[in-house]
Amino acid sequence: MGRRFAPLVFVRSALPVYRLAIAFLLLAAPVAAQPALQSEHLADPTLLLDYVDTNARFWLGVFDMDDGGGFFTNVDREGDVLSAWGRNKNVMTQSRDAYAMVRAFQLTGDEAFLAYARGALDFQYAHGWDDAFGGWFDQLSETGAALNPNNPKTAFHQHYALLGPFAMVEATDSALDRDWFEQGDAWTEDHLWDDRPELFGYYDRASRTGSGPTGKSFNATVDALTTHAIQRYLRTRDAADRVRLERLASNMRDRLVASMDDQAIGFAEKYDSDWVPLASERLTIMGHVLKTAWCLGRLADVLGEPAHLALAEDVAQHVLDRGYDHTYGGPYKDFDRVTGEMELWGLQDTTKAWWQMEQAITAGLELYRQTGRLQWLEMADETTDFFMDHFQDPVYGEVYADRTRRGGPIPQWGDHKGDGNKAAYHSIELGYYAYLHATLFVHNDEATLHYRFDAEPEARTLPLRPLDVADGTLRLTRVLRDGQPYADYDADALTLHLPAGVGGLFAVGFEATQPVAVEPTTVPAGLALEPAAPNPFAGRTRLAYTLGRSGPVRLSVLDLLGREVAVLVDGAQPAGRHTATLDGAGLPAGVYLVRLVTPDGAQTRRATRLDGAGF
Repeated sequence: MGRRFAPLVFVRSALPVYRLAIAFLLLAAPVAAQPALQSEHLADPTLLLDYVDTNARFWLGVFDMDDGGGFFTNVDREGDVLSAWGRNKNVMTQSRDAYAMVRAFQLTGDEAFLAYARGALDFQYAHGWDDAFGGWFDQLSETGAALNPNNPKTAFHQHYALLGPFAMVEATDSALDRDWFEQGDAWTEDHLWDDRPELFGYYDRASRTGSGPTGKSFNATVDALTTHAIQRYLRTRDAADRVRLERLASNMRDRLVASMDDQAIGFAEKYDSDWVPLASERLTIMGHVLKTAWCLGRLADVLGEPAHLALAEDVAQHVLDRGYDHTYGGPYKDFDRVTGEMELWGLQDTTKAWWQMEQAITAGLELYRQTGRLQWLEMADETTDFFMDHFQDPVYGEVYADRTRRGGPIPQWGDHKGDGNKAAYHSIELGYYAYLHATLFVHNDEATLHYRFDAEPEARTLPLRPLDVADGTLRLTRVLRDGQPYADYDADALTLHLPAGVGGLFAVGFEATQPVAVEPTTVPAGLALEPAAPNPFAGRTRLAYTLGRSGPVRLSVLDLLGREVAVLVDGAQPAGRHTATLDGAGLPAGVYLVRLVTPDGAQTRRATRLDGAGF
């Protein structure tokens, strides 16, 4: 039975606890030069603390304070249970909401959030585990009974069931949550990992008993990294955990990304057990492509493999070129990978999804951190600006699931806040990563996180690894224990030492060891794409560009949906100035992007096609 809580009363003080901790920890922080940003939340990352606090509190109203416990799954805009959709309390809901509550506690220091995370996980442990065959159920009733218990068990749900427990281990060093994590992880490894030398990877699903595993997929592969696998390795430094990361990186490179050459856009996402793409499954999701870039970037740093970073940039660039809204900001949603056509799902306007917007933000911030290339910061910045303006609900809190291209509502899909896949997870994960990256690597300031470690009979040395980064990227600046300075820590090793019998609420400051090496704002010497002339144009327009050295060149034209509508040059060219002509006779009136790509860099110009004929 889930743990029962008395109702909690929240009172906002003029200076909340997390503001007090930050005031102390940032007192001596140097003022650093800041890039120009359009998103106020990246320009002032402390606004992300309020964003997370507001969104986390939205979900507290759908925690069952009666005997049942746990978070309800289906939630309307106002924060009430959508009983017409079912009074479910699914396992993934508990795990995702627990993760969100843990991160909200870490960012704000409010231990009430930690209590709700504990309640969600208690409900998950009491009802979500299949005692007969092992593994996690998916759907649970209001009282915790398994709904459709004989359904297959998918890697997607088994991975995400570990998300909340692992976050609790990071923030509290809880033995209970560590044991449940290990139990769930062991079942997944025993029943869903395919160890055939040439075909290794996570199976997509197996029967309830764990027998007959079949299929491979994006979700089975990449979501192992987004839920626990990278952080687990950083905590354990176990050789087997590193091998698992290397193999998942190989799956992304040699299976997912390798399939991109055969697609009009994106990659194949679903496969048979031998990694053969399923021809009938043609959907490719821009958020999945960006999530792959995000994970490849993190693995590049953690594993020390620069090739993964180059591949991450290629994958993210693919979205920018073909599946990104350069007018309003943020990635488009879904495409047919074979034809390249956008999936409109019967609507008259293009759509964007909350979690896919998050992937553009997290991938952009990660790639900016490692490369210093401003285009990645720009992607994160304009997506954050659009997200906060149109997805965040200023009336009731939390974010909508879907918006149109311009940010409007989609009446056919409703304005609910929770369902079988949507919970508190993505919106608060966005706040967590954006706060840390913007504070540490955009503004070169100190970031503060909170931890609750209870006293234990034995001394402990606890790792504090808030981001998936290489050793030496971060250091501890100072620590408070119950509001007082605490000195027993190793700043460079990112560890906290607790003697026997010592515990408390810890506020920990982090800083980046060196600022991001920002790329020059100018393009490499000798490379220049000139404005189209004439521009606007009716019939044709001339394009000119200069190469500083000989090499391969691709000059193409894209519409504002990112679709390539013309290729003007594709091949090796000598150094010097070159011209090409864009014939707009077959193009509808509108704005187009002319893109020049060379080994030395890339440039984009806009060209406007008018109605009518002429040069």
